[in-house]
Amino acid sequence: MEWRISDPSHLLGALRIGIAQGGHFLVARIAPNGPILEEPNLSYIHKTTWGMYEAGVDHDTIARLLDWACDHALQGNGDFYLPGEAVEYKDLQRVYRPLTFGKVAAWIGHPLVRDQKVIDRICQYQHDGSGGVFHYIGDDPGDVQEQVAIGTLNTTFFGHFMIALDMRDRAAAVAEWVRRWVEANRAHLAEGTCYTTMTPGGELVTDVADGVRIGQVVDRHSAKQEFWQVGTTMAFLAAYYETACGQWNCSEADVRPYLDAALELLAFEDAMPLDTYLWPCKCKVAWGAGEVLRVLIERGLGTDEQVEQAYRATERTAIFTFLDNQHPDGSWSCMHYPLSERIPEMAVSYKPLKGIVHAPPRPITDTEAIFLPAEEVAGEFTAEMAYAARGVAAMVGREAAGV
Repeated sequence: MEWRISDPSHLLGALRIGIAQGGHFLVARIAPNGPILEEPNLSYIHKTTWGMYEAGVDHDTIARLLDWACDHALQGNGDFYLPGEAVEYKDLQRVYRPLTFGKVAAWIGHPLVRDQKVIDRICQYQHDGSGGVFHYIGDDPGDVQEQVAIGTLNTTFFGHFMIALDMRDRAAAVAEWVRRWVEANRAHLAEGTCYTTMTPGGELVTDVADGVRIGQVVDRHSAKQEFWQVGTTMAFLAAYYETACGQWNCSEADVRPYLDAALELLAFEDAMPLDTYLWPCKCKVAWGAGEVLRVLIERGLGTDEQVEQAYRATERTAIFTFLDNQHPDGSWSCMHYPLSERIPEMAVSYKPLKGIVHAPPRPITDTEAIFLPAEEVAGEFTAEMAYAARGVAAMVGREAAGV
């Protein structure tokens, strides 16, 4: 069809090769040949475990990373961080990182998920009134600090962890928060804008100052934004719908509004300009669109146009965000993740030119950017390619069946 860039079967083959190469890179970067299990920063293992799992790396190897996290980063209050880490890692990503490797621990049955202190502490991050999840609540479990706003990242990753732990009430509270967030955005989505945070009271934050827009607004104008906001939300909504209808035996009518919310976000994503897929932050759209695509096809849901929208987003992230940027060793470039749209690092391109990405390979001092090492990026991209591949595989099967 004219909207396709590649044949689904060819794309599936390329994705599977890329996933295998990503997994090989991650294993090769374990100490002493790389910084994994040596660098005193939890960011070298939190997404690496996820990428390894989705690439089919043996669980004993993955367990070594989780053991390291427990031995070096588990604090007395149940949080995970290393005391010497910079604030952008230790505090800004306080619950995000254990949520990422926590679900992997649940999938492989690692003892980490049987530590009640850890589970209880992570659950403290969920706001009782709204179901949303804070990124940081201080250090004292008895004195929880509420943040001004709640975002999609920690909320949806918390939801995935709750699904992995079969903690249904907490996962349902996340799903309802996300559904209300989409509902609050409905009129804005129709105009090409998505506001990404809500107050604990459930009000959408729309008064956003210049300089911090990159963390609170996604639109169809700038080619460099936090596009993952839409992706991670679609991924959770699809996972929640499928789990609730399947292993939890919920009524389809009761949980269909959550899948419908994902389809609203998919329609918003479908109108994105092509150049937005060149920015690394598009990565989670592959995860979300791939999951929506698979669920629609496997359950015979949605219209032909919705299936096509899901394939389009999956295909474009697969080609332009992942495969075009993957290096011969299976890695991707490090990233200087911007916390403001006004900083010089916004000008960096992560597209290889003659095999080279012209980005500083180490942290930059005195900047509003977080350094994401190549190992962290490879862990996330490898995992998300696996979800894209499952969606594309469903599309291949659909077409083989003549649907």
